[in-house]
Amino acid sequence: MMSDWLSELRIKTLLLSFTNCAVGCALGFYYGVVSLYTVAAAVLILATGVLLQILSNFADDYGDALKEADSEKRIGPIRAVMIGSISLTQLRKAMGTVTVAATICGMIALYMCLGHDLQALSWFVFLGVLAILAAIFYTIGFAYGYKGFGDIAVFIFFGLAAVIGSQLLVLGASGQPVDIFPDSIYLACAIGIHSVMILHISAMRDIEEDRTTGKKTVAARLGHRLSALYLAVMFVVSSMLSIGACLTSHKLWECSILAVALIPLLASTYRAFIHCMDGNKVAKERKYSLIGIAIHNVAWIIILVIDFWVYY
Repeated sequence: MMSDWLSELRIKTLLLSFTNCAVGCALGFYYGVVSLYTVAAAVLILATGVLLQILSNFADDYGDALKEADSEKRIGPIRAVMIGSISLTQLRKAMGTVTVAATICGMIALYMCLGHDLQALSWFVFLGVLAILAAIFYTIGFAYGYKGFGDIAVFIFFGLAAVIGSQLLVLGASGQPVDIFPDSIYLACAIGIHSVMILHISAMRDIEEDRTTGKKTVAARLGHRLSALYLAVMFVVSSMLSIGACLTSHKLWECSILAVALIPLLASTYRAFIHCMDGNKVAKERKYSLIGIAIHNVAWIIILVIDFWVYY
């Protein structure tokens, strides 16, 4: 039973939300204050981000199982709910539990960071509600993920909200004016595109099955070769944005750290590109792309630490 739930959690994917939010928190520390209070707030922010991704993972599998959207020809991992090891009722209860946990962590974090600013607090509460609804309705109800709108939601919530939102919250906890900086915008867009790349690689893997079951993902609409081109363009644009963020607000030599850090993601993107017609080979690249993105995010945290302690 434990292994079934670990399968549903999709532990490897949690690296995405954790490191994305960690970059945002690091930006907050860089422009704000490092103290026990702000670190505690950052821990709650990270926990909320991870819980929201767990909710998204659960809801994704719940919607697919409810609509029988995955066939026996599925190339991707076989989830416990697909084979009946976890019932839909159990998964629905787990979704409720995770929603409550994310809400509690999020509200405590918001109070710690923005309790003094009711206007900003209300906006973040609204954003939090949208994040929960977006996670749930990806494959349930309106099921916008089946209609090709998943890329937009992932860019907003895993990129803009995860990075800029986390930065603003840590700034609020630091008692600093809540402000958005140029490197935060470029970096949030780069990380958002990286997150879309993970979604797109999964969709590239499932093009044939999705077309059979009626899922109109971006990859299913574009086809194999155009999907590969779309993936390559996303890598190029996200790399330019990341380097641009470094050039805008940090040291020129630190771009070399990013250049090296982007090599694993480049290699994974290249392999997915040349093997775009083979879903089994594309499927393997999802894990390596996740690792590559995490390496890029850690590189940015290292840059911010260097700048904070040496140059700032």
